[in-house]
Amino acid sequence: MWIRDIAKDIKERRVSGIIWQHEADPLHNKKEDLERAKELLVQALGEEWVTDDPTILIGYSRDQSPFPSHYPHLVVMPDSTEEVAEVYKIANQCKVDVIPMGTGLTTMALHIPMYGGIIMDLRRMDRILEVNGDDLYMVIQPGVNYLAAQVEAQRVKARVLNPSTAATAGVISNHAFCNINTLASKFGFGIDNIIDVTMVLPDGSIMKTGPASYGAVKAQVPGPGPDLSSMFRYAFGTLGTVTEMTLRLYPEQEYIYQIYPAYEKDDLTRVIDVLYAVANENLTLELAHMQNSFFGIFVGSTNKEACAIAKSMPRNNFFTIFSGTTMEEAKLKADLVERLILEMEPEFDFLPPEVMEDLVSDLRSANLDRWQKYFNVTVRVMRVRGSFLIGALIGHLDNFLEVEKRMRESTSNQIGHTDDPLPPDDASTYLQPYHMGRSAYMEYDLYTNQGDKDEVMRTFPAYMRVMMEAMIGEGLVLACGAIPLLKGMPAPLPKGLENADNLMPLLQPNAAVFADVFTEVKKAVDPNNIAARRWDYETGLCKKMSLI
Repeated sequence: MWIRDIAKDIKERRVSGIIWQHEADPLHNKKEDLERAKELLVQALGEEWVTDDPTILIGYSRDQSPFPSHYPHLVVMPDSTEEVAEVYKIANQCKVDVIPMGTGLTTMALHIPMYGGIIMDLRRMDRILEVNGDDLYMVIQPGVNYLAAQVEAQRVKARVLNPSTAATAGVISNHAFCNINTLASKFGFGIDNIIDVTMVLPDGSIMKTGPASYGAVKAQVPGPGPDLSSMFRYAFGTLGTVTEMTLRLYPEQEYIYQIYPAYEKDDLTRVIDVLYAVANENLTLELAHMQNSFFGIFVGSTNKEACAIAKSMPRNNFFTIFSGTTMEEAKLKADLVERLILEMEPEFDFLPPEVMEDLVSDLRSANLDRWQKYFNVTVRVMRVRGSFLIGALIGHLDNFLEVEKRMRESTSNQIGHTDDPLPPDDASTYLQPYHMGRSAYMEYDLYTNQGDKDEVMRTFPAYMRVMMEAMIGEGLVLACGAIPLLKGMPAPLPKGLENADNLMPLLQPNAAVFADVFTEVKKAVDPNNIAARRWDYETGLCKKMSLI
């Protein structure tokens, strides 16, 4: 019987296994420093919560994004703010990098370590510390996901703002990224709803902001004076880790009513005008626009269902949800909005609920009650194709018409088109007004099959191209931030523009000022550059060309 020599086979095929050294001549994450760090971490956290076992590390090397894997050297699981502080202190002492991880649900590789080091898994810190239904606030730790938070809020007849993510996403980590949420016209972005935070800075010191910093009762308006509660947003772990957050809650609405405005034309011209007018009236509890393909992926639990819904729905659809202390009040608001829409654009249709039910009658997992709850009660985003690249942009609604046209054309030129109900260049546009239409959010998602490397290769350049089109062409701002991710990154640019620092001011003229401020703050709070290190202080450059 022939027995395969596995060790010899691996050697001959040059399979390298886990990469332990991620850069040439490393100043951080040296073998001897990692060994010392592990000993100190075991003393601080306990042996059970520190590991360098390759079978565990491999689980932290990838996420739902199409980006390549990078292995950490160590994984630790602290259980308190004080233990998080100990991890940072030891990391500084041993010159080992640290990247925090909430619940691990990310599609942009934000907790994958570029240069190894420590991944600080915060899922043990999953406690809801306080829920107050009278003063409408909730205090949580980073391991709390939206499902758990929403359930506890509903116990006191309240609710957490719904995000555009899955129910298992961490609430704090979602705020640290984009945190686009519903209730848009009334209550702003998710960042507007943070009351205070407790945060561990990269040197291990503990900072409290807002009411928590001076022992005040948790109020709905933090103060007095300047507040640092949102300094961590878009920092992606480069400025430390939030270990507690106080969120605003909102009363659960007693009566809910929904209408279904639809516009068949594949033209956003009138859609945007009508969307702005409805937002400005401030009668909707929730308001958003979805194209049929986004709707299909939003609701369908499989590719088959997503395609069927996309075929059945009109091209442009509004989610308009109304609330009131009585059903009569909710319906009156809906009637006023319906009249407004028809006065502005008579070609809008209003699909009766029974027609909407009919459209999905053969789909067991889709019904009107579920649609409404996806948007209004639970959380959503069905990633039926495996992974996606999210194009998140903020600007004015009247800018989006030209932006969407430019982006769609660039996507088609880069990827190509098919006759499939969900073609690769249909990026599922989703528009949402905020602050009564004074600002707006545009989501432009490109879905990829993570198992198909050719599709990933086609999609990634398209994503980069369309984002630049939107920023250069109409001056939109990336909703997920860019400076901490792009700082010092090498780029194939003309001579004199060899890295992203030189490119950013061309894309966003004010970016240079923000980049300089971010750089100085990072150096001040993280003198050893161990917190989610991406670029070196000495050279100002990132050694790897990557978005992760």
